[in-house]
Amino acid sequence: MGKSNLNKVYRLSVVEDDSHRMVRSFRFSRLGFIVTILTVFVVVLGSLYALVAFTPLRTTIPGYPDAHFRRVAVDNAIKIDSLESALTRWKLYSENLSRVLAGDTTINIDSLLQAKETPDSLAK
Repeated sequence: MGKSNLNKVYRLSVVEDDSHRMVRSFRFSRLGFIVTILTVFVVVLGSLYALVAFTPLRTTIPGYPDAHFRRVAVDNAIKIDSLESALTRWKLYSENLSRVLAGDTTINIDSLLQAKETPDSLAK
């Protein structure tokens, strides 16, 4: 039968046009050529991944936050939480003040704040 087409050896020769002198000659099979192309492709992709993943170049990717923006986001989340707590306390205080001015009974603000901070047993 003969050799399979993947193992058949081919030759690529680079010849100088004027003098017809052989400059370079390459021998390869189809299988070797395919393996070489795949290896080069994997190495290039791996190099690009390493370049982007392990250098500051990754901050140029849209949507990827750098350390400064992450720190600012955490600080803003903490400020928002404290502002929400202060707003809740102010609302409770103003509700209690309006009840006092209307002559109704007052609300124990501390018990309301504790009830608001503890998670509801039904929410679990």
